[in-house]
Parts: sequence; C-alpha cells; structure tokens
Amino acid sequence: MKIRKVLSCLVFLFLFSTSLFGQGKSKINMSNLPSLPALEKGSSSLGFAGMMGGMHNGMVIVAGGANFPSGLPWEGGAKKWYNSIYILEKDRWKLSSQTLPIPLGYGASVSTEKGILIIGGDNQDQVRNNVILLAYNQSKKDIDIISYPDLPEPLAYLSAVFTDGYVYVAGGMNSETSSNSFYRLNLEGKSTWEKLQDFPGEPRALQAMVVQETSHSKNIFLIGGRNQRKGQLSKPLTQYVSYDLDKKLWINKGDLIVNGKPRIIMGAVAEPMGSMHILLYGGSDDLLFTELESLGQQLNQVNNDSLAKKIIAQRDQILNTHPGFSKEILAFNSITDKWFVYDTVRVKLPVTTLGIKKDNNFLIVSGEISPGIRTPEVYSFTVDEPAHAFGALNYTVLALYLFTSLMIGVYFARKQKSTDDYFMGGGRIPWWASGLSVFGTLLSAITFMAIPAKAFVTDWSFFLLNIAAIIITPLIAFLFIPYFNRMHISTAYEYLEKRFNYLARAIGSISFILFQLGRIGIVLLLPSLAISIVTGISVETCILLMGLLCVLYTTFGGIEAVIWTDVLQVIVLMGGSIVAIVWIMLHTETPFNEMIAYASEREKFNIINFDFNFTDSTFWVVLIGGLASAMVTQGTDQTIVQRYLTSSSIKNSQKTLYTNALLTLPATIIFFGIGTLLYIFYTEMPERLSPAISNNDSLFPWYIVRELPVGVSGLLIAGIFSAAMSSISSSLNSVSTAFCNDLYKRRFPKLSDLGMLKVARIVTVFVGIIGVLLALWMANANIKSLWDQFYRFLGLFTGGLGGMFLLGMLTKRANSTGTLMGLVVSGILLWYISVYTSVNFLMYSFIGVASCFGFGYVFSLFFTDKTPKVIRK
Repeated sequence: MKIRKVLSCLVFLFLFSTSLFGQGKSKINMSNLPSLPALEKGSSSLGFAGMMGGMHNGMVIVAGGANFPSGLPWEGGAKKWYNSIYILEKDRWKLSSQTLPIPLGYGASVSTEKGILIIGGDNQDQVRNNVILLAYNQSKKDIDIISYPDLPEPLAYLSAVFTDGYVYVAGGMNSETSSNSFYRLNLEGKSTWEKLQDFPGEPRALQAMVVQETSHSKNIFLIGGRNQRKGQLSKPLTQYVSYDLDKKLWINKGDLIVNGKPRIIMGAVAEPMGSMHILLYGGSDDLLFTELESLGQQLNQVNNDSLAKKIIAQRDQILNTHPGFSKEILAFNSITDKWFVYDTVRVKLPVTTLGIKKDNNFLIVSGEISPGIRTPEVYSFTVDEPAHAFGALNYTVLALYLFTSLMIGVYFARKQKSTDDYFMGGGRIPWWASGLSVFGTLLSAITFMAIPAKAFVTDWSFFLLNIAAIIITPLIAFLFIPYFNRMHISTAYEYLEKRFNYLARAIGSISFILFQLGRIGIVLLLPSLAISIVTGISVETCILLMGLLCVLYTTFGGIEAVIWTDVLQVIVLMGGSIVAIVWIMLHTETPFNEMIAYASEREKFNIINFDFNFTDSTFWVVLIGGLASAMVTQGTDQTIVQRYLTSSSIKNSQKTLYTNALLTLPATIIFFGIGTLLYIFYTEMPERLSPAISNNDSLFPWYIVRELPVGVSGLLIAGIFSAAMSSISSSLNSVSTAFCNDLYKRRFPKLSDLGMLKVARIVTVFVGIIGVLLALWMANANIKSLWDQFYRFLGLFTGGLGGMFLLGMLTKRANSTGTLMGLVVSGILLWYISVYTSVNFLMYSFIGVASCFGFGYVFSLFFTDKTPKVIRK
C-alpha cells in the first residue's frame, strides 16, 4: 500500500506541474531596449544606418554609421559619417572614450572571442579596406582597438561570418560596382586574407550572410541583396547561394520562393535558429526602390527645368509618403530548402541595420526606416513559440500508461524472494517475452526518435547498421549462447573469469557499468526533450520525474518487471509508429508514387556509398562498424545476455535472439520510412516545423504532439516515456546484477542471499541517481545528435570487450596475460583515434574488437600463464 501511495503521488505531481505553464500567443517575442542616445546633450537622437558591432565579454558594442543631421537628403541635407562607439552596460548606453580611427559606415562586423572585427566600409572620402578589432577591456571598462590585416580590396555593403576559427567575407561594393569576392582570415594566425573561389551568379551587395547546418555539412548562406553598378539602375536579386565548408564548393540554390513567388530581400539581417533554420528579419523589396532609382537617373539626364521639377515632385511624393519596409520575419529550413513567413511583428523593421546575437535574443540596432530616415530604436527578438496544448485526454492516457507500467513493477515485487528471482526471473519468463524484451531494449527511445531524425536530415545510410544486427545473429546464436547457457553463469563477465582470470572479469564488468551509466543519461534525456516540447515543463523536471518513477518499479520488480514492461512498450511503440505512417500519408497531398520519386531525386533513400572513406558513414563504415557494434551489444552486453540467461535451454535462448532479429527488419524500415515521410510532409508545409527546435532528435515528437489526433499523441508520448524507462530499467537491473555478482560477492562471499537482494536494490537506486545526474548535465551540453553520442560511447567503452570474448571462444593460445595486455593497447589506440583522427565513430567498436583480438593473440604467444585455461563448448 505504501508503494502505491508513493506512485500515485508522483503521477499526481506530474499532472499538476503541467497545469502551471500557460500557452503563449505569438511565435516571436519583440521588446524594446534603450534607444541610442544623441551624441550631444540637448539634441535629439537620429539613429544611424550602416552601423557595425557585436558582442564581446558580455557587452553589446556598436560603432560608426551615417545619417542626415542637417535635413532630409531630398531637401538638401548632407550625409554625415561617424566614428563614435557605444557600449550597452546594464541596460544603459554609454559613449566610449575611444573612437574609430576614421568616420565609417556600411562595413561588415563579426563577434569573436578576441573581440568584434570591423571589416571594410566607406565614408565621405572613399571605400575602405581597413580591418580593426574592438575588444572590451574589463579592467578599464572601455574599448581597446587593434589593427588587423587589410582586406585585399576596398569594399562596403559587404557581409561577414565567423565559424570554426575563420572569418569569411563575401560580396559588397567598391567605388564602381558590386563584387563576387569571397575571402577568409584565420583569426588565430592573424595572417593575410586568403582569396577563395568567387560565389556564383551575379555580384551582390547588401545581402544577408549566415552559417547553418545542412544535411551533410555546415554551409554559409548568402541571401538576397542587389547588383549595383555606378551610373546604372541596380538589379535587386531573388537568388541565394551557399558555400559547403567541408567540400569548399559553392551551390546556386535558386530563387528565394515564398508562397510560390520569388522574393526580393535587400538590406536585411539574419540569424541561424535551432538546428536547421535561418531567420531573416525585414528587408526592402524592389517596388519603390527601383522607381526612385529610375527617377534619380532621369533627373540626372534631363535638361528641361519644367520636366525636372515634375520628376522632383514625383520623387519627393514617394519619399514623403514612403510606407517603410517589411514587418515580416522569414524562415528558411536548411534541410528541406523551403522558405516561409514565420511571423509578422508590430513595427516595420529597419534596413541597413545591425543584427547582433545576444544569448537567446537577437538585437536589431538602429537602421533606416525609410529612405534617408534613421531610427535610434533598438529591438530585441526572442523565438518564444508556445507549447502545444496537450489536452486533458492526452494527459489522462499518459498517466494511465505510466501507472500501468508502475503497477507491473508492484505486481512482480511480491515474487522477488531471492537474487535468482531478481536477476534471472526464477525461470518463469517465456522465450517470446524475453525476445520482445531484447527487441524493446535495443529499440528504446533512441531508435524511436533519433532514426527518423537521421533519415529526415540525411538519408538511409545508417539502414545497414540495423541490418548488421540481423547478419550477426548466427554468430551469437551458435557461438556465444552455447557458452553462456552450458556454463550456468550469472553474468556475461563470469565467462571471462572462467576462461582467463578474475581481473578480466572485473575489467569487463566495470567497463559495462561505465557504459551503462552513459547510456542511462542519453536514453533518459531523449524523452525529456520530447515531453518538454509538449508541455513547456523544463527538461530537468521531466528527467527527475521519469528517473524517480523508473527507479521505483525497477528496484522492486526486478527482471520480470523489466521484461513485461518491455513487452507492453514494443506493442505500443510499433502500433503507434504504424498509425503515424498512415496519418502522415493521409495528410500529405503528394501521391505515394510521387513521394517516392521526390525523395529519390533528393537522394533521401541513399543506402550504399561505396567510397573507400572511413571518415564518413560509407557502406564500409556502416557495415563493418555495425557488425562489430551488434556483436558487442548482443554477445557481451549484460542487458541482452541476461535475457538469454532467463531461458531454461539453449534452444529457447536462441529463440529469444531470433525474435529480435525477426522484428528488427520491419522496425528499421518503419522508422527510416517515418523520417522520409516527415521530410515530404514538412517540405509541403514548412511552416508547420518550428525554428524553435534546437535538437534534431525532437523532430518526430514535434510531429506527434502537433499533428496526431488527441489520445493517439498521448499514447505515443507515453510510449516514448515507456521506451526510455524500459531501456533504463534494463540497464539498472543489469548493472545491479553485474555489480553484485562480479564485484560485491567477491568481497563479501558469505553474505546471505536475502542480504545480497537488499544490496541489489540499493545499487539499483544509486545507479539510477547517477544516471539522472548525467542526464541533467547532458541537458545543458551542446549535443547535436544523441544517436551519435550513443554509438561513440558504445565503441569507446565496450569495443575491447568483444575482442576479449572472441579470443576466449575462438583461440586456444589466448591467455589472461596476453589478453589483458591486448585490451590495454586497444584502449590506448581507441583513445588516440578518437582524439587525433577523423575516423568515423561507428568504426570505434570494430577497431576495439580487432585490435584487442590481434594484440591479445600476439602478446599471448610471448607471455604464458602458469595455469592456462581453455573452455570449449
């Protein structure tokens, strides 16, 4: 009864906490920061166009720019450039005692760790090629100015970005014409600028420039702008281009299409948003701009005073009644290559403005609100997309599902009378349930969320990774399982002691425990990200709630509770996945055959890449690495081996393994298919995928809560919870099994069975707490894909173990001294490869297995044991 009361309170706490978070109304939260003050007391602040600046040491620093202090330009006001520097300090602007070396405006600027680089620009005299660094000196609370290498050519109205230690500069205009120039500077070396390949298409100035991830690499995007030539009409541009930083190639992306029409954007600012979006703020179109330019050209050519006055009147009418520029914030998805209107704000946004990223905010500082007119206003924008209303029915489904999982643990708690019950299920578990449990443990939230994300972002190149798990089945069935079952061992690592020595067993068990701690953190974090998107509850709160629930039912229910909750999880997740596929296809306008053709054209079904390259996910990497990972997981991982040991015979253990293999192929097709279908869906309706998504693994949960019917979405989110909890519970029970049998029992051999059962439960709780803490740490770390992190952990921590098992099973010469020396050398080699080479992380398991086997065998030829052990089947 006490357990039930605790569980009921936890479920109530979860449901109550979701009601504390209200729903927002707008996607972009816009607020005003203090306006730029006037340079002289008693005068009004006009603001500036073409300012430069950024962030350094926590301070917003802006400088230079130009305006018309003596009157509107069409009324004879002269343009003036400035050299003043402003610092935003505690929500107040102050003027620095330092000034730019010369009055300057319309240069590029980027924020770096060293300071803010100001590049090029112009003034009343000429276009400049000077480069300086503005650094905020914290001790003197003012600006230091440092000279940097000059640009190879003078340019203004150019743009720049900073990424991976390099500053990249593109486009701009010299004194005569726009440019296709593209340069970069190694900021660490402070060497000269390097001339790179010119960008394709027409020259451009006043374009936006931003860096964002794409399907396979990080790209620089140049968006919009105009091709301007002295004495001629400018040509506004609708095209955008990108530069692949890995391949060092330019790609012409075509027209910027919004709602089916090409869009001209000049003088806008942009920021990367989330894991796959770009936000483009405001900008000018060509309607009034082209007309004003045309009138200005006519005025320069006309000789008739009457006609000149008529042209001037027409020009002044446009200028005096100019409506300003766009209120729209456009979004671009760098995976689907689709543009859409993300939000419309309350004011028209300035052009030739300065955009600065400050924490989670994007600042727009001053700028031009209509031709010749500046604003001193400073705006702050934050993406604050409201959480979707999950609904009472979904919460009820979620609560019932979690409560059912917990009750399974409570039910089996009564049967846990010994360590054999707790660790092995007392021989009561049928082979088909163990098989579903193996499949469910390997399925987990990682498969459910990360595989669709991988297929959406890239392609099916990881498909063979799961197929490798099927190919390896005969090796596990006819080599590993007979050894384990006939030796009547309690853990996989007990075999290592019987074949080699206790040190081998202890090392194997400790390596497994360390890996599982990392795995618990990863698997715990994934559903927490999903549920945070659903309700707005913090990721940290979700981790704590789920961690507590999981530890409770695992501690009391043992392996039986783990296996039967796995069975429930498999039914719900696979059934829900099929429902998701049907729902996507019913709500996508494209016919199925056209979906296949569209995805094929964009290489979304790419499975095999025969490039002999071990730094990317090629055929060789995925197959070889996948086979090694599958062998390590299914043959040496206690969470899986423990399922074999619950069966009463070799035949039933093999059936357990075959059940997993039988389900793996259709499940793999389903989850990769979901990713491709989501790509089609969000290509058709790009506005349905929020730029607020900062982690690719949240993609499928986003679809679940936004698109699936009420009740079904609740069940699938509950399934994600259950998938994670089942995987975590498997890890908790297996770690407890390994610790008690491999380590603790060795230290306290006379401890009673009931005493050991108590220790096992304490260890379960302790490991659960550590896993929760790791998940909380990872929640605040910049981890792009948890799928990648999982396989990196797998290779680094368990690769050598596979080599140890193969040495014992396949060779007679291998001995404990040689094997352990091989394991040490293998670990050093893996560390070196992971730190100093670009070898793909999927190869870590293979390298670990092969190097441990090879070195261990060679060392065994030179070093012998006093009492060699050889165990045959």
